[in-house]
Amino acid sequence: MKVEISSLCEYASEHAGRLTIIDTFDTIVAMKIPWRAYFYYVAKIDANDVRKEYETIKVVIRNDGGDNLFEVSNPFGKHQLLHKFNLVAGFKGLIFDKAGEYKLSVYFDKELVIEHLFKVELRKDEH
Repeated sequence: MKVEISSLCEYASEHAGRLTIIDTFDTIVAMKIPWRAYFYYVAKIDANDVRKEYETIKVVIRNDGGDNLFEVSNPFGKHQLLHKFNLVAGFKGLIFDKAGEYKLSVYFDKELVIEHLFKVELRKDEH
């Protein structure tokens, strides 16, 4: 399995295998803590070499202490043999209660597919 794209962004959409990705970043800049963030995560995965059917996809966001901030698991539908797979996930109002490093992980069943690291930083006012 090969990850071709993995990014946080301002907006993303998928239609008929085509991805639209706008304004990628790896740091969320918070005006204050706690911070309510609105962002998307997008991944393009090439699974042509995998001969396995998957039942579920799970997305987890953990803080640098390993605590889960967010977790969701959804079925693929009926057992699905993947070839190319586009993942677009929107996070509306996810609350970050501290600045630091975070990890977004994607699993197919219990198999880790992607770990995407990002930061949340408190904005420093410039005078």
